[in-house]
Amino acid sequence: MRFLPFAAAFVLAGSLFAADPGLVSLAIPDSQVMAGVNVAQVMLSPLGQHLAQTFRMPDENLQKLLESAGFDPRRDLREILVSANGFTGNNSGIFLARGTFDVPKILEAARAEGSTIETYSGVSIAQKSKGDSMALPDSTLAIEGDIASVRAAIDRMSAPTAISSALAVQVNQLSTTEDAWFVSMVPFSQLQPAGAAGAGPGPFAMLNNVQQASGGVKFGASAVLTLQAVSLTDQDASALANVLRSFAGTGEMFIKDAYAPAAALLQSLNVTADGQVTKVSVSVPEAQIEQMMQASHAKEPTSSGADAPVRARPPGRAPEPTPFSGVVPQRVRIAGNVQKAKLLQHGEPVYPPLAMQARISGVVRLHAVIGKDGTVQNLTVSSGHPLLVPSALEAVKQWVYAPTLLNGQAVEVVTQIEVEFTLSQ
Repeated sequence: MRFLPFAAAFVLAGSLFAADPGLVSLAIPDSQVMAGVNVAQVMLSPLGQHLAQTFRMPDENLQKLLESAGFDPRRDLREILVSANGFTGNNSGIFLARGTFDVPKILEAARAEGSTIETYSGVSIAQKSKGDSMALPDSTLAIEGDIASVRAAIDRMSAPTAISSALAVQVNQLSTTEDAWFVSMVPFSQLQPAGAAGAGPGPFAMLNNVQQASGGVKFGASAVLTLQAVSLTDQDASALANVLRSFAGTGEMFIKDAYAPAAALLQSLNVTADGQVTKVSVSVPEAQIEQMMQASHAKEPTSSGADAPVRARPPGRAPEPTPFSGVVPQRVRIAGNVQKAKLLQHGEPVYPPLAMQARISGVVRLHAVIGKDGTVQNLTVSSGHPLLVPSALEAVKQWVYAPTLLNGQAVEVVTQIEVEFTLSQ
């Protein structure tokens, strides 16, 4: 039952498409905290590809379990959604995932690990003695959490519920623009287990005044991190911004050894206060993140507690394969503006005479699947005027893109295409 927590930790440590509405409909109705990862999009980034090539499972037993289940998060996961109603009082939370799951193999591996298998409303649930459970309603969906929360999510499959409108707006906005994101609608002081200490005295005490927070990471040549915190008052927001600026200016006092380069990056931290909102943003070249990761791995202790030696590799010899080397997804999502640069054959649509006579213009947005050979395999209409849509579809069907390669293998691409119809003056 450690599949989803492992996957979430792997990707988060590590789309121009909103969160899967099917997953959102299974979220806890009174959710106050949500987070998501577009795994396919992250794995397409330079950093994601670096992780796929260099990652080693930290737990040998977990690695054996995943292998026996035929499950690899880098290949089999597409999207993760985490839903929780807070961390005080009567709390609950679940992991939801879209991907490819070999249900019989996973259940068999879970049973071998000591889990019991039960059936609830026709869905198999594997439950461990400590209480965490995992349900596999079908080969594309996994649900994990405490048994009550998992059963409740299964119930919502036949009777979907909605999260609050305020949270839904935030989720839609963040999941549309970020590859990994989070949003909290509750005060910072509640985002901890009951009885745990709060921010306490000191320079970060004003974090207890933060009422809502959100943020995300967008991967590319650089990883762009953005955060927003809504405080009780304008003065609280300004004070928080001042503390963050001060911390960024003295980062070298807190960040040591392998992560020392991060102190220099803090100097580029952009912190502003606008009314009750404190905004933070920073852009980090992914190559620099890889360098810090490599330096950190070189300092990892061995089982004896000593620093691990850095093994030299003879010139010209390829790196040793990792347990999941060469594993690539069969389909990835790419932003429309990025995929547009791969166009090799681009026929212009014919302006429909009726639309021209009626002085109708605008943009037709299409959801497309690009085949491994670069041809358009499937098109569905997202939006656009009915008189413009047929012409747009006919034109785009003829388009040809350069094949998209991931780790040297061609993959299918899911993207959005925009066709603009503009009337001449």
